[in-house]
Amino acid sequence: MSEATGAAADRKSEFVNRQFQGQRQSAAGHPIQLLGAPVTPMIARGTTLSPVPSMAELTSANKRAAAGRPSSIPKRAAFLAWALILAVDGISLYFFASHGLSNLYGDGIAHVDGARRIFDSLTPGYAAIGTVWLPLFHVLASPLAINDTLWRTGLAGSLISAAAFALTAWLLFRCSWEMNASPGAAVLTLAIVLAGLNVLYFAAAPMTEMLAIFWTTAIAYGLFRFQQSGKTSHLALAAAAAFFGALTRYGAWYLLPFAAAFVFLCRRRAWIARIRQTALFSAIAGAGPVLWLLHNAIRYHNPLEFYSGAGSAKAIYMHQLATTGFRYPTDGSLWLSAHYYVEDLRLVLGPWSLVLAALGALIWLWDAEMRKRRAAALLLLFPLPFYIQGMAFSSVALYVPTLFPHTYYNLRYGLEMAPAVAIFPGFLISAKLKPFTRRAALTVCLLVIAGQFLRTIRLGASRIPVVREAILNTPCKAAAQRDVIRFFKSYYDGENIILADGEWPCVMPQTGIPFRKTVTPDNRKYWRKLRFGAARYAGWVLLKQGDPVDQLMRAHPAAFADFQLAARNSLPRGSYVEIFHRERQQR
Repeated sequence: MSEATGAAADRKSEFVNRQFQGQRQSAAGHPIQLLGAPVTPMIARGTTLSPVPSMAELTSANKRAAAGRPSSIPKRAAFLAWALILAVDGISLYFFASHGLSNLYGDGIAHVDGARRIFDSLTPGYAAIGTVWLPLFHVLASPLAINDTLWRTGLAGSLISAAAFALTAWLLFRCSWEMNASPGAAVLTLAIVLAGLNVLYFAAAPMTEMLAIFWTTAIAYGLFRFQQSGKTSHLALAAAAAFFGALTRYGAWYLLPFAAAFVFLCRRRAWIARIRQTALFSAIAGAGPVLWLLHNAIRYHNPLEFYSGAGSAKAIYMHQLATTGFRYPTDGSLWLSAHYYVEDLRLVLGPWSLVLAALGALIWLWDAEMRKRRAAALLLLFPLPFYIQGMAFSSVALYVPTLFPHTYYNLRYGLEMAPAVAIFPGFLISAKLKPFTRRAALTVCLLVIAGQFLRTIRLGASRIPVVREAILNTPCKAAAQRDVIRFFKSYYDGENIILADGEWPCVMPQTGIPFRKTVTPDNRKYWRKLRFGAARYAGWVLLKQGDPVDQLMRAHPAAFADFQLAARNSLPRGSYVEIFHRERQQR
């Protein structure tokens, strides 16, 4: 072979090497240029060479691939969203707390009392957890409730609700952006959340609803991310949210099987992978209910004590039927239950928010291409069947002022639909719409929400439905509570008080008497000893006719022989409240 022929062969070999080197660069996503001009690389397929797709085709493929991945949120947009969320959250907390409105619900006062008892009790710690209410909210609020001011004002619980609201608003904003690949959809979702005055009130109230709403939102968002990525870490985070949600409110228990079914069905993969991932989610999430059943079985010798025990909703309803004969209007009727619940949604979430959510649901049904990607939003609808069946068959009461008996009771149950009512309108602002159409649709929706907000706020804070309910039903305005508070402010001498759990939620915060100075049925170590001589453990007895203290005194009169009646108040329907004081210290 001549030298010229060898050089030509070397140049040919070098050219082929450059072609395949360029091909590898193309596979890595880098543009290819040869002598300053773009070329179309060739991919070897067997013994032939085939052209790689053009840049336009690659761009189109990248867009299709990107449709399966969450759209990233620019840092500026995230900063503005967080700034707005925190500003609205802080203003609402300050407004409702400074006007004395945040801590009116009897349940809210009792929740903060329960948190306080974890550290301030004759039997602090685990013994103070109780049975009817799930424990997580109380556990989170307990370090704050040690502070007397945060306890007595209810801010120990309000701060938990405010933090949960901020996180919920952010997750809904992010979920709407990523689910729809549309900043406009996220803006609409956030606007609905921040303009919901009833939701904002509960962001300032020491109630468990806002924390439960956060966990529900976290479950739906985590499973959406798992659906898109298939990552076990996203599945585990969703399962952890479900675990904590199941220790916050019982509604999360109802959600768990639907969430597990979503895990099983949301991705195409081998059956063994489906089963393994569903089992992982179920094991983590299901540990919450299992732990609570074990707690009730060990502490109260009945795993369903929270459902059928003395303080349960079922027992309260049975007592109501026995004493008044009044049945809940929705009892036994799914139709009436649905009617009452939808009316509740109209009152607490707003009629136009519901209309936009309903239109968004129709878009979900119509848009087959995006239906699967948005399917995780369906998990946010679980409160609808949960409360409807609960009102019909599980002794759940809900009264709305527009329907018989025309009063306010448990309107807050509708607030748990707030995440769904915020997410579904975002489907109207689809990324597939033309820019002008998308902007026009967003503008119309925002104007509708703004009009609804202004119409509600114009009536004043006291006319917000859930605030109105709190004002009308607060136990601290009851004559018996006020009389007992006045009595102990005047005569309390530092001795222990025997009283029933939950019967006097306003007395201790308003008098400042610590719970370690009370003996209740939950202080089982001491309660069992009272029958052998109550004077050794307390100097005061506070009872209401028929409560556990009254029953104990009637069953063991000799144990209370050293106590004399100090005050007595008559109540409606022949009932009464009595206060006894130990004789040797009688004034």
